[in-house]
Amino acid sequence: MWWIKEIVPQTRYEREAILKAFSLFFISINILLLAVGFLYYKNKVIQLENEIFLKLKNYSYTFKGKEYQLEVVPRHNNISFYQLYKDETGLYIYVPIPFVEKDVLKVIYPVEEYKRKLGEIRKEITIYFFMLTVPVALMSFFFALFSIHPIRKSTKMINRFVRDIVHDINTPVSALLLNLKMLKMKYGEEEEFLRMESSVKRLNSIYENLSLLDREVKKNEKSVNLKKLILEEIEDLKLSYPNIQVKAKLKDVVLQTDENAVRRIILNLLSNAFKHNVKNGVVEIELEKDYLKISNTSPEIKNPHRLFERYYKESQRGLGLGLSIVKKLADELGFQVEAQYREGKFTVILRF
Repeated sequence: MWWIKEIVPQTRYEREAILKAFSLFFISINILLLAVGFLYYKNKVIQLENEIFLKLKNYSYTFKGKEYQLEVVPRHNNISFYQLYKDETGLYIYVPIPFVEKDVLKVIYPVEEYKRKLGEIRKEITIYFFMLTVPVALMSFFFALFSIHPIRKSTKMINRFVRDIVHDINTPVSALLLNLKMLKMKYGEEEEFLRMESSVKRLNSIYENLSLLDREVKKNEKSVNLKKLILEEIEDLKLSYPNIQVKAKLKDVVLQTDENAVRRIILNLLSNAFKHNVKNGVVEIELEKDYLKISNTSPEIKNPHRLFERYYKESQRGLGLGLSIVKKLADELGFQVEAQYREGKFTVILRF
C-alpha cells in the first residue's frame, strides 16, 4: 500500500536520519522519565516514612499489638521525643517513660517490613516506566519519520533534476558520437579525432552513471573477457591522460555475467584511478581469476570507506558518483568491492 511506502525509509541516508532522530527523542524522553521517576520515588519514600511515624506515635499511646519492637535505652542529650530516626537498624522514635528520667523507650519499626515496602515502590515505578516506554517509542518513531520529510522532499527534487539532466544530455551526446564516427570515416584516424572521441566518451560516461542512479540493471548474462575490456578502456584513457604511467598484470579471466554492467564498473574504476591521480602518477592494475585490483598514486584520502557513498568526494573534481555506481552494480552482480588508502596509494579491490 502507498502509505507503507511513504513510512519505510527508502535510502541509507533516510535510515541513518531516522535512527539518529529516534535515538535523540527516545533517549531524551526516557531521561526525563527517569528524572520524574526518581522524584516520584523520593516523594513516595517521604510519604511512607510519614505513615510509619504516625503508626509508631499512635502505638506509643496504647501499645496495642506486637508488630513493633520496644527497647529501653539510656537517655542522652541528643534524643528528641516523637521524632522519626532512621539508621541501618530501621526506623524508630523515642518515647518518654513516665516518672523515669534516666531511660527512654525506643519504638522500632521492623526493618524487613520497611525494605519490603520500598521494594514495592520501586517495582511500581519500574512497571510504570516500562509501560510508558512503549508509547514513547512509538512517539519517537513517528517524530523521526516526520523529521526526515524535508530530507525526502529534497531527495525527490534532486532525483527529478537528475532525470531531467539525463534526458537532456542523451540527444546531444549521441549526436556528437555519431558525427565523430562520420568524421573518422571521412578523414581517417587522426589523433585530434581520437582525443575528441575520448572526451565525448567521458561525457557519455557521466550520462550513463546518472542514468544508473535509480534503476536496476537488466541482467543479460554471457561470457565476458575482463582482460579485453580492461585493455580497451586503458587505451581510451591514455589519450586523455598521456602523462599517467600504466603497469598492468592481467591474466585471462572470463566471467559469466552482464557485460554492460561489468564494463561500467571497470570504466568507472579506471577513470577514477586516472582522474584522481597526481602529476606524472602511476596506475597499477592486477587481474586474477577471483579479483581485480586497481591502485593509483593519490593525494591524501581521509575517509576511503565513504567514497562509495553517493555524492561523497574529497576533491573538487567529479560528481561523487563513479564509485557509488561501482558499489551499486557490484551488489547487483553479487561482487564485493572495498577501498583503502596507504602511504600515498589508493586501492580498490573488486572480488568476483
